[in-house]
Amino acid sequence: MRINISFLLVLVLILFSACNTSKALLVNEIEQLRKENISLVKENDNLNNKLILLVDAFDELSNENAQPININPTIDLEVMSTTSQLSELESYLKPDSQLSELENYLKSDAVLNSKFRTFKNGGIEKNLNVSYSIMQRVIATAKTYLGTSYLFGGTNKSGIDCSGLLYVSFKANGITNIPRVAQEFSRFGSIIINTNDIKAGDLVFFTNTYKTSKLVTHAGLCIGNGEFIHASSSKGVMVSRVNDPYYWRKKFLFATRIIN
Repeated sequence: MRINISFLLVLVLILFSACNTSKALLVNEIEQLRKENISLVKENDNLNNKLILLVDAFDELSNENAQPININPTIDLEVMSTTSQLSELESYLKPDSQLSELENYLKSDAVLNSKFRTFKNGGIEKNLNVSYSIMQRVIATAKTYLGTSYLFGGTNKSGIDCSGLLYVSFKANGITNIPRVAQEFSRFGSIIINTNDIKAGDLVFFTNTYKTSKLVTHAGLCIGNGEFIHASSSKGVMVSRVNDPYYWRKKFLFATRIIN
């Protein structure tokens, strides 16, 4: 049998071309998979970074509830005044005062009272005198952060937390002998129990906004008319009312006055 050389050459060329085509397809597929893998690695790194931030911020997250829609705006549910949650603090400052129903309730709150005893041992009503004019500038500085997103440990307009807002606002106006965390801030100034007595420039402090061994878990700066500016963990820097019946009234601990 005679073999057609031309036919064999054509067959070899076809097979060679097919092999090259298959190889090219495999190379392209491998390159595509490499690109997808690089993209997935980057996405995984980003997710890991977000997870780390979420874990770090977990203890700082509050359980703030969204305020329900006021269907009938003529009904004013705001409570005009509230007193401190802490019965021991009330008794310490006003030993002859009558205990309210809320205070009697907190008498049995062993956890809260234990936190207060530990807090008190670290010192309270320390001296930090700030002039009225400087405090007005501090308030003005704090307002420039309105809308800034919340970031645990943050101290700038890329992200900030509640004590960070106080820290940068005071520091920007020459008050540098100040602490960085909310609980340490609350040790300065004369303590105010009743929210009716709070004025612009007073610092306001709250408890049990997240689970922690600390007594003070949130802080803000009163700007007048019962309102305070603060960095909310859910909404960023905003203005709220101390006597907000849906959340802050229940968390109010005390205020401090540092204006001399």
